Amino acid sequence: MVSPKARRTALIANVVVDAVFAATIILTLSSRPSAAQTSGAFEAFGGKAGLDRVADRGIDRVLQDPRIKDRFASSNVPRLKALLSEQFCALLDGPCTYTGRDMKTTHAGMGLKDKDFNALAEDFQRAMDDVGIPFRYQNILLAKLAPMDRDIAVYE
Repeated sequence: MVSPKARRTALIANVVVDAVFAATIILTLSSRPSAAQTSGAFEAFGGKAGLDRVADRGIDRVLQDPRIKDRFASSNVPRLKALLSEQFCALLDGPCTYTGRDMKTTHAGMGLKDKDFNALAEDFQRAMDDVGIPFRYQNILLAKLAPMDRDIAVYE
């Protein structure tokens, strides 16, 4: 049987870990990389095939995430994965053109909150870890995605 003190210590440790992870995400998303800093990012992701892996793994994680999986219940998952990979490719100056709708139109009326956007960012950061993307290049992609938060989430 676990003592109340041990439970409290474990809870505090979990809160600290979550706070550090959240701070890392916030700091990452608050800085915008320059063109010089993003040079080589497309290649570091393994080109289009690597971005396909990130999109696949990221959406797989999202679909398992109890915080946001219900938001994707009616999604056309193969199409979503393809459009995300295309968008990532375009953002990282790869040879792709994003053919999906703009973020404001796509997410209009969904009532998404900043916590939903942050959960998705966390899932994709873990997906990038899963497929071995160096942290520096993860930050580049996340920083390019961060401004989309304004068009996706509803702030109250």
